[in-house]
Amino acid sequence: MHLPTCRSDVNEGSRSVRLIATISVVQLALHLYTAFESRDPRLFLPHLVAWSHDLLILSILVFASSRAIALFPSRFRNRAELVTLTIIALALLPLSLYPQMLREYLSFPVNLFAATPASASSMLTKYLGLSRLMPIAFAATSVLAALLMPPFPAWSKKGKFFLPVLWGMLLTVAILTLPRSPHPVVNSLKEEISAVLSHERREVPALFPAPQRQDAMNPSGSSVVSLQEQLKAKHIYLIVLEGVSANQFEKAISGNDSVFYRRVARHARYFDRYYTTNLDSYTSLIAMLTSEQVPYRSYTDTGLYDAVNNAPNLARSFKDIGFHTLFISTYDDQPFIPVRRDWSNIMHRQDLSAGKQWVSVESSRMESATEDRAALSTLGKLSSRYAKIFVLHELAYGHTTEWRAKTGIQQLAYYDTYLNELLDLLIANGTWSKSLMVIVSDHGDRAKGADTESYRVPLMIVGKDMEAGIDHTFRSHLDLQQIIASSLTGKTMPKQRKEAILVGSTERWIYGLIDAHGNHLVIDDRTGRVIASKGKLRSKAVHSRFQEIINNFGKRFGMEGRQ
Repeated sequence: MHLPTCRSDVNEGSRSVRLIATISVVQLALHLYTAFESRDPRLFLPHLVAWSHDLLILSILVFASSRAIALFPSRFRNRAELVTLTIIALALLPLSLYPQMLREYLSFPVNLFAATPASASSMLTKYLGLSRLMPIAFAATSVLAALLMPPFPAWSKKGKFFLPVLWGMLLTVAILTLPRSPHPVVNSLKEEISAVLSHERREVPALFPAPQRQDAMNPSGSSVVSLQEQLKAKHIYLIVLEGVSANQFEKAISGNDSVFYRRVARHARYFDRYYTTNLDSYTSLIAMLTSEQVPYRSYTDTGLYDAVNNAPNLARSFKDIGFHTLFISTYDDQPFIPVRRDWSNIMHRQDLSAGKQWVSVESSRMESATEDRAALSTLGKLSSRYAKIFVLHELAYGHTTEWRAKTGIQQLAYYDTYLNELLDLLIANGTWSKSLMVIVSDHGDRAKGADTESYRVPLMIVGKDMEAGIDHTFRSHLDLQQIIASSLTGKTMPKQRKEAILVGSTERWIYGLIDAHGNHLVIDDRTGRVIASKGKLRSKAVHSRFQEIINNFGKRFGMEGRQ
């Protein structure tokens, strides 16, 4: 790559300079627009650093191409340059998409090169939506104009000196900030290079696909609760907190800031050794309702496990005994609804009578939602319409950091307000004495899949007849059906589990096991290496155990005739 000389005619570097200038300006405009739109001053520095890394990637590619073009005979260089720069431009166009997602990436970093066609499709269709693809159209139009426009006018002597110095300063900043880059492509490249240079051999082989399901009959479930007995409550609210670990929850309720807990402490039972099965929301919800371990990431190929939604489940059990079952969320559209066929009703944002006083987030198709408290008035009216109700409210607040940026309220503080107001509604309409509140989190920190504390999540059951205290028994989402049934019937709680199988988030394909003594082992399937361990668990034994779960799941719930 070299800058044009003072000649007014076209030189070999003119197209390169136009391409660099255009992509640099387009990326800077996208970064600044996103940063200003976020109204969060903390995001300006990450956006500017990420932009400097855009320039570094661009400079390396254009410099390498200019050296390659120089090898061509002079009569072919003009065409070779146009073709090469067009290829580079097409390769760099996807960079225009990431500035709008930088906030989410900083919270949930992902290796882009580990993506599958299914996860990429899910990202484009479910997360971004067509409206979020506009930056790439803007970038493509700008790049096309840059490649076809006439050459720049001659550089002044001052410009010849100033521009290379400025460019050099920006690249220096980019190089110095590489170790803590906020740029998704840079971090993904670093992870790939590290894996190549490590030369470590796999400790376990890669997991094999599940076998085909042999028949087309509806799958059967392994754990079906019985709710035929006299129940202590007729209004059950399953409140699913978004991405909250047990550590976060316990810290919040142990202080004086939790007004809700102070009000219900004499009627609340807390489970402090309760684990999620997955670090994705959808598969976690499926496990809660069906008591089935889903040995897959949520947002890759949902066809691998969709049939499990037809298995016997908690919503169906309540519906069979005359309960009105409702799945509610304040999202504009929630495409991933567990056991979809077994809800009497499904409600989204457009179904709620939410006023303008509520804050909304519209950062992407999947994130578009109004805050959770907007659903409370709807929940409060249910008891007057139905004698018996089972509600699952999947909370949205906290799914993106934009909520706190817009409201200034931390996640657990917001949930405390929500739970207080729900309690006020139950007391006001006279149903508190016959209500049961099941407060649980879907998963912990998705970005820390190797940390077993990300899988330990809060579970608190609140009701007038609940025996207060702390339950130290080792359990997981697979026990939630029976825990709720025991709370409603007075029957014995499910026995302690010997182990819990752990599945990481869509961002990273990891799996592992933790036992009742706290021993654990976590494996990255892509590299076949152990990334976390404690105790004497053996990697090959954990791998075999997880492969067995995949095989059994495939035989019962896999797609018929699918490999």
